[in-house]
Amino acid sequence: MKILMGVLVLVVLIVGLVLSLPFLIDLNKYQDQYKPLIEEALNRKVQLQDIRLTVWPRIGARVAGFAVLDDPAFGSGPFASLSSLDVGVKLMPLLSSKVEVEEITLRNPVITVIKNKAGVLNVSTIGRKGVPAPETPSRAPIPSTEGPLKILTLLAVDRVSIDGGTLTFRDLSAAKLTEYVLQDIELLLRDVRLGHTPNVHFGSLVQPFNIPIKLDGTFGPLKETMDIDAINFQLGVGKTDFTITGKTAGHDATINISSPVINTANLPVALPLKKPVEIKNFQIVAEVKGQEARLNSLSFQLFDGQVKGQGKLIAGSDAPPFNGGVAVQGVQLGPALDAVAETPVSISGTAGADLTLKGRGFSMPDLTKALEGTGHMAVKDGKIEGVNLLQEAMSILKVAGVTLDNPKATAFSTIETDLVIKQGIVNVQRLLMDSHDFQATGGGTIGFDQTLNLGVTLNLSQGLSQKIAGASPVARLALKEGRLSLPLTIGGTVQAPSYGLDMKGLTGAVQEQVKKKAEEAIGGLLKGTTKPQDLKQQGRDLLKGLMGR
Repeated sequence: MKILMGVLVLVVLIVGLVLSLPFLIDLNKYQDQYKPLIEEALNRKVQLQDIRLTVWPRIGARVAGFAVLDDPAFGSGPFASLSSLDVGVKLMPLLSSKVEVEEITLRNPVITVIKNKAGVLNVSTIGRKGVPAPETPSRAPIPSTEGPLKILTLLAVDRVSIDGGTLTFRDLSAAKLTEYVLQDIELLLRDVRLGHTPNVHFGSLVQPFNIPIKLDGTFGPLKETMDIDAINFQLGVGKTDFTITGKTAGHDATINISSPVINTANLPVALPLKKPVEIKNFQIVAEVKGQEARLNSLSFQLFDGQVKGQGKLIAGSDAPPFNGGVAVQGVQLGPALDAVAETPVSISGTAGADLTLKGRGFSMPDLTKALEGTGHMAVKDGKIEGVNLLQEAMSILKVAGVTLDNPKATAFSTIETDLVIKQGIVNVQRLLMDSHDFQATGGGTIGFDQTLNLGVTLNLSQGLSQKIAGASPVARLALKEGRLSLPLTIGGTVQAPSYGLDMKGLTGAVQEQVKKKAEEAIGGLLKGTTKPQDLKQQGRDLLKGLMGR
């Protein structure tokens, strides 16, 4: 009994001693010893209000009011701060003089990432001396063994969590200050140690878009070189889910992104669309090697059709150079154009295209200046709603009495054309359009500013040519081999197109026919097959046709 009581007393004394340790040992007295070590490792000045031992719920330490100041080259405020940092260690290894971290908890961290006017990030100098110069496209980054790598070699944590964090990205290199914020950050990392594969759970709210994001998955195993053999994430952006897989090696990476359905209304970026668009079976296979980002394949379904693409981009400048190609098959052109713009004239049909493009930058001024490309486009079994090209031509000729099936639409079986893009202008070459009543040929230009300058010749069917010729003296004189060709001009803008007849071309056709008839009449007179009085009557008929009376 006495022995039992002695053991109990001993246990009580030990427990009491352990519980009193936080009060007996003041770690703040040792700040002068460990603060310089932290500052040297981070290449940053640090601040902390209080640090003390903890014994419950686990043995460790709690740091209150911790802050890492920014690089003086970027500002005097804090780069990162938090209300408290809790570090818990395992008891049994500690009894053997080994420190194994069980849990790290960061409460209310606030981190500000800044890109200065030279394009350098403030995070680039953590663990390094001096601000590096921005890397040029011709020089691939060289992996460094400083900074995060040194920390990683010491890292071994069962659990890392962030409770209520905020991350701000501020871009000072743009013409207009740009700022994005991740707020209400919740993060949980499990099994963070070299040679292991951590589990990740992340949640936040993206401002100013007010879109929730979540991330779950694994990456690893962790290596001192920062290489990652396997990335497997499920990413949720608003109502859109993505699957992300890949790997990294130094500054090189291979990434695969896929999503079953993407609705543009749920994306955090503003797209130049009038209506939301649904993208199905979205897939990307890309790789990064130094400054070069290569899109090996892009595919998705859009407007009942298939879109495929590939390309390459060289980073390192505000207007990065790029090149690539796009192939489109089976896209319903009507809904596609309706989503882009609301116009009085719309085109429906099944569209396909092959385009090859190159340029610099992605702003409209950059694209207008540098975008170049070639391609071929075809539309099958469609209709131009809002205008009938024949009706426009007959209105200009003042043709009456000829009715069309649909005076406010132009049906066609095929439209094909070659395209050349340069300096903000789309050159339409070798345009061919087949319709029931005519075949159209021509070309012209369409500007990025939506201006139109097209010339189209309508080669009418024989039956329709005779109907129009019977109602128009000018058209009757323009007949050639029983068929009528009407040179139509299309100007104005995409929003407000205007139509007219190329009178020079039409007059030329009339003159050709007048010359032909005169030559036939004079030839008949010389041969004796035409009498003078008949020649006189033919002359009257010709003048009547020319004058319209």
